[in-house]
Amino acid sequence: MKRKQNNKSEDQNTEKLKEIPKWTRKYAQNRTLPNLIGLLIYLCLFAGIAIPSYFGGKAYHAGNTILFRIYNSTTIVAMMFLFYFCVPKLGGKFIKRISQRVCGQQGDVSISQPKTTNKRRWVEGAVALVFGLCVISSVYFGGKYNIQIKYMLPISALYIVPFMAFLYFWQRPKIGPLALLWPALYAIHAILIVAGVPILFTRELIPLNMILPVFGYGFLTYIIGHIYSRYALKKLKEAAHLGENATDGA
Repeated sequence: MKRKQNNKSEDQNTEKLKEIPKWTRKYAQNRTLPNLIGLLIYLCLFAGIAIPSYFGGKAYHAGNTILFRIYNSTTIVAMMFLFYFCVPKLGGKFIKRISQRVCGQQGDVSISQPKTTNKRRWVEGAVALVFGLCVISSVYFGGKYNIQIKYMLPISALYIVPFMAFLYFWQRPKIGPLALLWPALYAIHAILIVAGVPILFTRELIPLNMILPVFGYGFLTYIIGHIYSRYALKKLKEAAHLGENATDGA
């Protein structure tokens, strides 16, 4: 009887040892703490674009040319910084250095990616260009034609959701399925607005109608990913500990 129990325990340990590659992959795919740092930077840049654009639109319709030019110039500068941080070899390196300082104590782990070819660079550049043009166009026409804020998020969902879905499929297997939670929540939010569900902020809180869905769902996704990565790391350590014990026993 005791021998059967020992065999059963050994079988369970063997199964857990086989799970080491799985939990390693899940841990690597969900290390989202560096993403949270990058998201904070992009939040500041987004605010630098959205807030001046909003007040610039008001100045334009009020006929205040000087204020309109000031806000417009501020928006252009913020967009230049945005493009800078979107380029991996420029702002991407800056974000990476900050992430390494903050998250360096966690160690480093990654999943091998397809080799970067000229074709991949062209595709990435083209998609980034189209996305940037969509952002600029929606901000420009939204301010010029005074489009109501309740329509701005559904309009932005038409290019933001496909862009985030593209990033997920383009970066697999580097990132896991949890990354799709962000565009899914964004799409649901846009659908609820179109359906007339009263979830819009008014008056002084109007800018939150864009800021919260864009960045709020991002933070939620990354926090869930970070929590899951800690769980995956815990399971990985347990399996690795069994492997050490098995080696010592041998």
